[in-house]
Amino acid sequence: MHYETITKLLNLPNVIVVNVPDCKDGNLHLCVAFSDDIAPPICSGCGAVHTSIHSRSQVRIEDLPSHGCRVFLYLEKRKCRCPDGGIHTEYLPWLHGRFTKRFAEQVNRLTAITTNTEAGWFLGLDDEVVYRIDRAILQEKADDLLQPTPAPKTMSVDEVAWKKGHSYVTNVVDIDKRIVIWNHDKHGKSVLDAFYESLTEKERAEIEVVACDGARGFLSSSRQYAENALIVLDHFHVKSYLSAALDDVRKQELTKAKRDKTQEELTGLLHCKQRFILLRNKPSKKKTQVLKRLEELNEPVYKAMLLKEQFATIYEPESF
Repeated sequence: MHYETITKLLNLPNVIVVNVPDCKDGNLHLCVAFSDDIAPPICSGCGAVHTSIHSRSQVRIEDLPSHGCRVFLYLEKRKCRCPDGGIHTEYLPWLHGRFTKRFAEQVNRLTAITTNTEAGWFLGLDDEVVYRIDRAILQEKADDLLQPTPAPKTMSVDEVAWKKGHSYVTNVVDIDKRIVIWNHDKHGKSVLDAFYESLTEKERAEIEVVACDGARGFLSSSRQYAENALIVLDHFHVKSYLSAALDDVRKQELTKAKRDKTQEELTGLLHCKQRFILLRNKPSKKKTQVLKRLEELNEPVYKAMLLKEQFATIYEPESF
């Protein structure tokens, strides 16, 4: 058996094939060892090189399939006692748990075009194993992209409910790049504080615009850390605030109209069943008619409607 040829085909750094047992299961089993066993191991706990070896244990590692056969490697990994505490196995850059890194990346590519179940069927793995491998690879890629935190010039921040029970995720988006650059599984001022503190003082000073929903925590945090930034409230929440203010005026005038028996028409126009006509953003035939009649019957509500619509034009492109 030409083990040197198989070693070259295997192409793993510092690893040689020492035996090829026949397990008669249709898979390819390779017993491998380190070509330079004298080199001290790198601790997976602290990342330092340790000269003393505590023990050895054999592990089975799955590699990319070859010629329709699943490939399994049997390797004795070294363990070292870490000065920081505990016993850790050595770190191997080509290894991803009980799989080679190239095999894990293949799983990640497959899950991008098909389901975990179908990818598992193709590779002979349980779909739960496929899920764990894919999740770990995605986490590594996310950590590489977000360390250190990208510094935005213009940014927006918002909180999103992702499941029942008031569970929120706070997302920070780079507006220029249109990508999420940071997130956290909670919300509030302390969360946004953590984002700003992950930036340098110079990076915080260079932030030009912060868009948010007007939450007090976000406003307070942005004023504290992004002192040079222009804070912009997003149009969705501003229109929501304007509608709430208009509705407050409607309720006040409706209460007055109900006390005056001569104001039955006004009471009908301001009734809660009519409020959706008043509050809608897009002009309609009914809204135009109501607006004209309110101009004659009730000045406060009429002015409130005009102010709401005029203020909302700030967010229209033609106004810039």
